[in-house]
Amino acid sequence: MEVITEYVDHRAELEERIRSLESEQTTLTTEISSLKEKLTTLELERHANSLSNEVEALRTEKAVLEEKISTYSSPIDQTESYKV
Repeated sequence: MEVITEYVDHRAELEERIRSLESEQTTLTTEISSLKEKLTTLELERHANSLSNEVEALRTEKAVLEEKISTYSSPIDQTESYKV
């Protein structure tokens, strides 16, 4: 009879351990999913900021080049025309 009681007690302990581990597994899976989503968002924000900086630099460069070009766009005197 004592052996049966030991098996029943052991089985109850194992079932409780399994429930606890399954609960922890569910919690960890949910937390991992949330952390992955947060990481993806942070990476996207970093990439967007980087692209924004690059685009702003390109806009500045374009404006500078357009300004330089505009200084050459004034009408040329006939005396200043190219000679071949």
